[in-house]
This record gives sequence, C-alpha cells and structure tokens, in this order.
Amino acid sequence: MRLDQLQSFLAVAETGSFQAAARRCGVTQPTISRQIQALEESLGIQLLHRSNRAKLTVAGDLFLRRAHRICQEWQAASAELKAMQNGQQQELCIAAIHSICRYFLPTLLPRFCQAFPQMQLRVTALGSDRALKVLQDGLVDLAIVMGDRHLFKQSEWVIEPLYSEAVQVLMAAEHPLAASETVTWQELARFPHVVFKDGYGMRRLVAEEFSRRGLHWQPALELNTPDAFVAVIRESEMLALLPRSALKDALHDPTLVIRNLTTPPPPRQVLAITTRDRLTLPPIAQLLTLIRQQAAHESSLS
Repeated sequence: MRLDQLQSFLAVAETGSFQAAARRCGVTQPTISRQIQALEESLGIQLLHRSNRAKLTVAGDLFLRRAHRICQEWQAASAELKAMQNGQQQELCIAAIHSICRYFLPTLLPRFCQAFPQMQLRVTALGSDRALKVLQDGLVDLAIVMGDRHLFKQSEWVIEPLYSEAVQVLMAAEHPLAASETVTWQELARFPHVVFKDGYGMRRLVAEEFSRRGLHWQPALELNTPDAFVAVIRESEMLALLPRSALKDALHDPTLVIRNLTTPPPPRQVLAITTRDRLTLPPIAQLLTLIRQQAAHESSLS
C-alpha cells in the first residue's frame, strides 16, 4: 500500500468521479484506476462500485475513515519534520559536567535563547559517563564531557575537542600544605580527599595518577558538585584535585588556596559530542558554534 494510492482513493470518494479525481491529483484517469485497483488487490476487497458515478462499497465506506486518518497523520509527520529541518523543533536538551553547567554555559545560553526564542532549552548536570549514556539513548541532543581513554565512541557520534585545562589542588588557607607554592604527590597522599562519585572522569584521572605512582589515595568523601567541595574543604584538612574552571570562585575566597603540583597530571580535556543527524539541524549547529566561540575564549584565558 502506497500513500499515492490512498490519496487517489480519497479523491475518487470525495469527487465521485475517476476523471475529477485525476484532475485533483494531477495525473491521468488510467493512473487513478490503476492505483485504486492496486489498493483493492492489496487489501483483498473491493472499495468502489464502478458505474457512471463511483460509489463506495460497504468496505470502502469503512476504509474511508481510516484512509483519512492515515493521510492526516502523514501530513502532520511531514510538517513536523519540515519544521525540525527549519530549526523549529520544540526543545533542545543538553547534558554536561557540573563545571560546564556552572561556569561555561551561562555566558552563551542567553544568546542561543535569543536566536531561538520559541524553543525550550533543557540543561542537566551529570557526570561524564551518565551524560554519554543519555546521549546514546537519544534522551539529549548534545553532551559536554571530560575526555579520557575510557571514552566509548559510537560510530554515529561527532566528537569535537573544546579546550584543555590544568588540574590543581584546592585546600583551606590554614591547611598544613598551604605554606608551599607547589605540592608533591607524596604530600597529597598524607591527607584525605574529597572526590567525585564513580562515573566522573575526574575521579578516574586522580585515581590513575596515584596508582601510577604507587601511592595510597585516601578518598574520604564523595560529592558531585564543585560548590559542595568548597564548603567541605574550607572547614577541614581534606584536599581536592579539581580542574581550573571549577576553581574560579575559590580564587577570590581568602579562606581557600589553590596550589599547583610539582609534577602536574595530564590536563583535563573537554569535549562536545552530538550525533551526525543532529548536527544538520539549525539549532544544534548554532549552539555548537556558540560553544566553539566560548571554548576559544576559555583557551585564551588559560
């Protein structure tokens, strides 16, 4: 069964004439006749009485309502797809790591909303693993995550590196290690750490660096937001290894200090990931352009 066969059937049913139906559909009368015959053969039942005026059979009358609905659904689906291709989709969903949601996206999202005022924008803060899972499941349109060697790549993904940033040590201003300008890994191993939960790229990076050096790592408290890290560290001797972008507020807090490592770990890579089909849609293409611009700005400040 084809859509043009349904359209021919509806035209005959509404005009009562094969000739009038042919004029409406812009085809010849024999074409209309062949399409109706093929439709009847497909259904295995006669839909029209052939006489001076085409009339519906009992089966044709029953099928007419369904044919209307099928064509209406097709028209609605076509309109929705056309609107999506023209940048008129109803919502756009982003999953991003917490530091991106806190410091990176707020400067660019107002410009995006101004360009697409009718679109509902949804942003969810997640760890890298979870953000990639919801992208894989089609629940979000774009994920901004930390890149690492554990990243599982899908063939349909488009992965764009945005920027890299140093990993530094956050501690209370009165911490015993605060007197030094740099900190060694051996010194870090003497103190308990505030860490991200499983599924976060930063946790893997820190764990691998301690393991590679044969040092004992003391993860004492699991959290999932940089703000919570700051509150705990301010009141304790705990330490945290965090990317530079997550330490912006701490730079101006006299109760906290930031120190570099004598042997720095690999910089944290930040990636934007979407799918090839989504990249053809105007809102996502525009959002990725804004993200690139913001990433270039972040890189210039590093």
